[in-house]
Amino acid sequence: MLPRKGWRCVPGRSAFRLQSEIQYTGKGPSRLTQLPRHLLNDIPEGNDVVDIIFALDRLSVQHCCEQYAVSDPNNDEAFIELKKVHCMLISFEPRRPHNTEVQATDENQEKFAKNFASLGGIEIMVRFLMAGTVFPKLAVGRQESKKALYTESARVLRIKSLVLEVLIKLNTGCVAEQALSKELFCDETMNYLFTLLAAKKTFVNACQLIEDILQHRKDVLDLHRITNLRGLVASLDDSQLANFCRILAVAISDLDIYENKSSLFAQNKQKRSKGFVNLRDINQELLLGIPDLLPRLVQIAINKEYTPRYRGMPSELDCWMEWIDNQMADEVYEPQAADDFDDFIGGVSEPTAEGHPMVAQQALTITEELVQRVEVVYVLGLFLLGKHRKKVQRKLAELKLASGLSDLFDQFIWKCQVRTQTRHRLRGHNSSCECSPEVALKIQFLRLVHSFCDHSDYKHLLLSKSELNEVKKINVRAGGLTLQNLDSINKQLMCRGSKGLLTKIVEVMKKEPTTSTFRLWFWLARAVESYLRGDTSYCDQIFLMRRGLLAHVAGNIVENEIRHKEILQSSFDLLGELIKFNIEAFKAFDSILTTEEKFEKFVNMVNRNLVDSNMFIRSLILSLEHFRAEGSEKTLNFVGSADGDKVEKRESKLVGYIGDFSRQLEYLYKLINIISVQNLTQENVSCLNTTLVFLMFANKRNQLPRYLQALRDEQDDALENVNGSSSILQNFRDLLIFWQDHYLHKDKDCSALEKSSKISFGYWKTTVSMLVSEDKSLPTSVSFYINPLPSDRTN
Repeated sequence: MLPRKGWRCVPGRSAFRLQSEIQYTGKGPSRLTQLPRHLLNDIPEGNDVVDIIFALDRLSVQHCCEQYAVSDPNNDEAFIELKKVHCMLISFEPRRPHNTEVQATDENQEKFAKNFASLGGIEIMVRFLMAGTVFPKLAVGRQESKKALYTESARVLRIKSLVLEVLIKLNTGCVAEQALSKELFCDETMNYLFTLLAAKKTFVNACQLIEDILQHRKDVLDLHRITNLRGLVASLDDSQLANFCRILAVAISDLDIYENKSSLFAQNKQKRSKGFVNLRDINQELLLGIPDLLPRLVQIAINKEYTPRYRGMPSELDCWMEWIDNQMADEVYEPQAADDFDDFIGGVSEPTAEGHPMVAQQALTITEELVQRVEVVYVLGLFLLGKHRKKVQRKLAELKLASGLSDLFDQFIWKCQVRTQTRHRLRGHNSSCECSPEVALKIQFLRLVHSFCDHSDYKHLLLSKSELNEVKKINVRAGGLTLQNLDSINKQLMCRGSKGLLTKIVEVMKKEPTTSTFRLWFWLARAVESYLRGDTSYCDQIFLMRRGLLAHVAGNIVENEIRHKEILQSSFDLLGELIKFNIEAFKAFDSILTTEEKFEKFVNMVNRNLVDSNMFIRSLILSLEHFRAEGSEKTLNFVGSADGDKVEKRESKLVGYIGDFSRQLEYLYKLINIISVQNLTQENVSCLNTTLVFLMFANKRNQLPRYLQALRDEQDDALENVNGSSSILQNFRDLLIFWQDHYLHKDKDCSALEKSSKISFGYWKTTVSMLVSEDKSLPTSVSFYINPLPSDRTN
């Protein structure tokens, strides 16, 4: 390949001959240098993009040949030209709002990116990347006779790392999907990109590009198609393995296997379709078969040093601001460094200004470490969501995850306070915002705790040894809610010290106001709620009530105006688990709702947010029927008076409220009316199960026809058509048919419904079968109460 000036002087083909060849062969020029000479002459000499394209087109063929390597890396022509492209795609200007110069810089970057892509720059980048992979060299080691695959030189890896970064910046910043050439999606290229994960100079950028490719693919990557994945994982050091988790997160995520990310109906339809394969579970099984993977991920998640930390700082944000100030102060007086050729790491080694050397940026280094830990914790949580959940829970318990997370929790700073100094405020956030780079890690930490405890046999490992003894003493008087496995807990795997992780989370939750970062409060509540899920545990409920959790959560709803939907939902769900089947909890609730005003405010919050509060409503009706079955309902009528000296006989407010037939009917009607098959999601499908709980107990009392008739009578003209159905009952029947398709399939684990309700799943199925029966003569069938549409009537 000749430089552009040299190309102009070479006699070239005519445009007519080129057109004739295209007509005969069907193939036209694919590169700028293949155009006729007189067309190239029309391109202005000062066009930077064209000049760069010409230079890179020539160098893309030469760069992997060591004969072109120069002794001084500063004079490496390929790296110099690629660095020009890299600098054209990034801004060295400080980000400030309403800065016209920065906006102009962004426009120039976008213009360059589009011109670079349109003139074939992306194809040249792919050629750079894949050069030398068609016929890899073989070298014979001196100490062993067998042949080993030739590893690419440091120079080549450094160039390819910059190529990766250019492709990433083109894709994410300017050209979007155009930057991802079709060649990058094939198995051969993907396998090569995976090999770059094992090289220090390329692993950060290779991981980012693979993640971008997987995000753009319509199908989930089958990890079995990656050659020698076990060997790759074994060759990665801790930093590389942590970065590799970004790819694993896409490969084993649940939602990525479905075309529709929210609709349960669409997901069910896809699962039942011919040829559907759950690649998430297949990939998980492959990864879990790698012996050292989970142990290494656990060690990375809980054992890495946590930075930055300064004594006396009230919050993590203060620590980060202090660290930034110190770094900026040091860099001002440091001499200009040369390119870090030996220690170069793509994505971390960056120029500080246009035309300057590429050196390791301390800010990028520490940010990369923090992001890596977030990804590791996130992937551990994903392993707990698949069909191998029980196996993973056991393995993580044996690896002492609970005690490790408890120690890591102590390193977090959980302090929320209003900021008065602007230096502590992140741009775009208000003065009371507590966001810091560690918020994402806290959220993923709590999600991991949530998944580890969810219906787990190892949740009590979140306690300390002294706390376990307290729980055992409470368990002695638990009656029918006694736990049987407390003596079998391996104390060597439990949290160390006087307080376990569960208590620490509760203490933080009580201090954290609901006005702070709401997602953080949401996951604090979800972590505690998941601990209570499964078989209802009286001793765990009392243990948490003694630490003021019930009073705190209920008091928040009554006394504060909670606006965030997520906080309301997590608060009601947690309350439902705290009081379910527990007489002591109902009595404690009465002592919180001491006035009619408080009770009305609480009830209004329940009624205005039925999707969020339906699990609490379900807990009320389950508890009421449990008390009736045990004959303990009457004991709730004896509640101490406010002064504590007298004992008056009065009904529990919550029991009296949910026990009213007209109110149960009202909830049934509203819950059915706010959902339909078309709008069912993982979030609101619980409303359907709550309606079934009402009707299952009605069926046990032989009152099912009474409820169905009352539902029919409640219909009015305004609700005659629910999502196109002839009546609310028709909508309900459609929902029940969906329920059968969703819960009776072989891939669905329904033990959670059985454990949380103490109703056998067989009875769930029997009740639904009765309700959806097509025999319109049966008063227990919904069809019995549905009037035919006018168009259905016969003459």
